[in-house]
Amino acid sequence: MSLLELLLAIALLSIILLATAPSLGGIIEQRRGAEVMRTLRGAIELARGAAINSGGLATVCPSTSGQSCGGQWRDGVIVFLDRDGDRIPDTADSLLRAFDFPAPAGDIRWRSFGNRPYLQMTAMGFTRNQNGSFTWCPQNGEAGLARQLIVNSAGRLREAGDRDGDGVREASDGSPLECD
Repeated sequence: MSLLELLLAIALLSIILLATAPSLGGIIEQRRGAEVMRTLRGAIELARGAAINSGGLATVCPSTSGQSCGGQWRDGVIVFLDRDGDRIPDTADSLLRAFDFPAPAGDIRWRSFGNRPYLQMTAMGFTRNQNGSFTWCPQNGEAGLARQLIVNSAGRLREAGDRDGDGVREASDGSPLECD
C-alpha cells in the first residue's frame, strides 16, 4: 500500500465514524435506560416476593450508602424487610440487597400517590397504597430515550410504550414522557 492509499483509507474511515458517532451515543443511552429499568424491576420484584414470603412489609428506597435510605434514586436502591414498618433499615429489619445503576445513571424520578420517597410492598404483594411510576431520563434530557416503569396498586409492573409511534413513550395517562 502506498502512503496515498493509506491516507485515503484513513479519511474514509474517519468520515464513516463521524457519521455513525451520534447514533452510537443513542444506542448507548438506550441500553443504559434498559439496564436502569431492569434493575428497578428486579428490586421491586425482590421486595414483592420477600414481602409475600415473610408475611410482612418490604421497602424499596433510594440509597447512597447501600445500607440506609437517603439520597437520589439514581444513586442506587436498597430493599429490606421492614418488620417494624418505620421505613428505616435498623436492627429489627433485614437488608435484602443493594442495587446500583450503570454510571452515569441519568435522572430517575419516583412519582406516586402520596408522594412518598419510598415504595412499600405488603404481605399480599400489593403496594401500600402507592401506585406510581419510575421515570428515567438520560443525562442529555432527550425525551425520545426516556423510559418509565409503572407500578400499579396490585404490585404489578409494566413499562411505558410508544403507542402513537412518534418515538416518545407515553405515561399511563397517555401523555408523552418529558425530561426536564
